[in-house]
Amino acid sequence: MPRPEDVPLYWRTRAERSGYHITPDYDETMRYLRQIEGGSEWVKLISYGRSGQGRELPLVIVSKDRAFTPEAARATGKTIVLIQNGIHSGEIEGKDASLALIRDIAALRTREDLLDHVILLILPIFSVDAHERSSPWNRINQNGPDRMGWRFTPIGLNLNRDYLKVETPEMRSLIASVFTQWWPDILVDNHTTDGADFRHDISYAMNFGPDVPEPLARWVTSSFEGRIVPRLAEMGHLPAPYLSFKNGGDPSSGVDLTDSSPRFSTGYAPIQCRAGLLVETHMLKPYETRVRATYDLMVALIEDLNAHPGELRRAVTASESLVVARAHARRAEDRRVVLSVHSTDKATPFAFKGFVRRMEPSDIAGAPVPRYSQAPLDTIIPIFRDLVPTLTVTEPAGYLVPQEWIKVQDRLDVHGVHYRRFARAWSDTVEVPRLIEWSEAPATFEGHHNLSVARVALERRLRSYRAGDLWVPLDQRAALVAMHLLEAQAPDGLVYWNAFDTVLELKEYAEDYVMEPIAKKMMVERPDVAKEFRARLAADTAFAKNPAARLDFFYRRSQWADPEANLVPVARALRPPPESSLQP
Repeated sequence: MPRPEDVPLYWRTRAERSGYHITPDYDETMRYLRQIEGGSEWVKLISYGRSGQGRELPLVIVSKDRAFTPEAARATGKTIVLIQNGIHSGEIEGKDASLALIRDIAALRTREDLLDHVILLILPIFSVDAHERSSPWNRINQNGPDRMGWRFTPIGLNLNRDYLKVETPEMRSLIASVFTQWWPDILVDNHTTDGADFRHDISYAMNFGPDVPEPLARWVTSSFEGRIVPRLAEMGHLPAPYLSFKNGGDPSSGVDLTDSSPRFSTGYAPIQCRAGLLVETHMLKPYETRVRATYDLMVALIEDLNAHPGELRRAVTASESLVVARAHARRAEDRRVVLSVHSTDKATPFAFKGFVRRMEPSDIAGAPVPRYSQAPLDTIIPIFRDLVPTLTVTEPAGYLVPQEWIKVQDRLDVHGVHYRRFARAWSDTVEVPRLIEWSEAPATFEGHHNLSVARVALERRLRSYRAGDLWVPLDQRAALVAMHLLEAQAPDGLVYWNAFDTVLELKEYAEDYVMEPIAKKMMVERPDVAKEFRARLAADTAFAKNPAARLDFFYRRSQWADPEANLVPVARALRPPPESSLQP
C-alpha cells in the first residue's frame, strides 16, 4: 500500500490525510467514491437497496471492461470478487483499505494490472445505519480510529448472523440483489478481531471441511493457504489462521479451526458453491497497521487470481456440477450431505508469535486476569483442523412445501433457490419429519429463542398437495441452501430460527375430569401405554408430581390428540412429482 505522502493530495483518503486517526462518515465516503467515479471510466457506483433507516446501500463496481451489469460481467469470463466492509461497522479498516485500493486501481492506475482477469464488487460500508452511530466509546477492545460505528443494526440485529435467515433489509438486499445476481466467485468479509494479544497482525478463516464442496475445499488449501498466505508474509505481515483458542486466551490450549455455519459469511458462501474468506486484523494494532494489512491481503488475493486466471472459477463450476449431479445418484450413500462438522483431537503444529503473559490474581474480577508484556513469545502450538461430520443426512428427491407457509417461500426467493408450483392436486407417500426431542434456548439470540432438535423421526405418510403448493427439486446449484434451510436439524435452518414453532404448541386440551376416566380405560385396554406411563413415573420425579402432565401424557396418546402435532410441514420427497402435475 502506498504511503500517504506518495499519493497526490487530491486523492488521499480521509484516513490518510488524518494520519489514520479519522475514518470518514457515510456522506464523506460517498463523496469520495463519486470523486473516483468521476475520475475513472472503470468505476460505477450504484445502490442495491436501502437500509432500515432509509440510507442507500452503496456498491462499487470496478471493471476494465466497463462490465457494470451481472450479465456483462459474466460474459467476460473473469473472476468476480465481492469485498464486503463494515458488516460490523466499528471494525472499519476494510472500508479505508478499499477506498485506497479502488483509487490506486482505477484513478491513479498504479495497480491497474489487478483488473486484468478480475472484476471487483466492493461494499464500502455494509451496515450503514450502525456506521453512523459513531462514537469514541463503541469498541472498548480496539485501538482506533478516534470514532467508529456500532456492531448491531438500529433494531439490535447482528448482520453477521443473518446470512441464511435474512431478517434484515440490508442482508436481504445483499443476497437478493448482489449475491444471487452477480454470483461472485469469492466473498471477502473484512473485520477486526477481539481476543488475546499477540504479534500476528492479520488472521483469516475459510470453510474447508467435508461440509464444503470438494473442489472449493481443495482451492482453499492448495491455492489460498498454499500461495496467498505465504505471499502476505512476504509483504511484511504475520498472518495466522483465525486464532480462536480452545481455552479462552490461552494459546497453549491450541486453535480450534472448525467450519462456520451458514449464519456467517464463511459458512454461507460455500453452500452457494462459492468461496468465503473472513479477514480479521488484530484490534490492538494501530489503525494504520490494520488498514495496510487489509489492503495487502486483498492485493495478494487479487494478484493470485490474476496469476492463475480461471482457477477459482473452475473450482466454483465444478462445485456446482457436483451438487447438481448428487441429486441423480442412485445409491443412498452417494447422496449423503454433511450439514455440520467438528474438529477432532488430531493436531498440526503452528508457529505462534505472541507476547509473554502472566496470570495475575484480581480482587475485582475474583479470578486471575492475563497481563501481557511486550516481550516476544515464539512457540509451537497445536491447531485442530481435522474436521469430521457432526450431522449428515441423506438428500431427498426434493422438498414439498404447502403454500400457506409463506416464510419458506420468502427465504427460497431471497436465496435464489429454484422451485415450481403444482398446477393440480397430487398425492404421494413422503417423509415427514417429526420432532421427538428438542430444547428451546432460555435466553434470546438475535431476537429468537432458538430451537435445537436432538432427535427427529422421519415418518412415511400419504400427503396430498394442492395447486399452488411448492416443489423444490435438488438438481440445482442452490441445493445445499435448500437443505440448510429445510432439514429439521440443520444448524441454521428454519426450525432452529423458530419458523415452525406453532406446530409444537398444544392447540386443544382435555379437562381433568374428562381425561381421567379415559386414562383409566387406556391403562386397561392399552398395555403398551400403561407400561410407558409406569416407567415415566419411576424415572421422572417432576412428571410424577405434576397432575396436568400425567393426564396430558394420556391425552397425547389418545384418539383426540392432534395427528399433526410436532410434524414439520416441509416434507422430504421420495420421488419427483410427475411433470403433468407441475406448472411450466
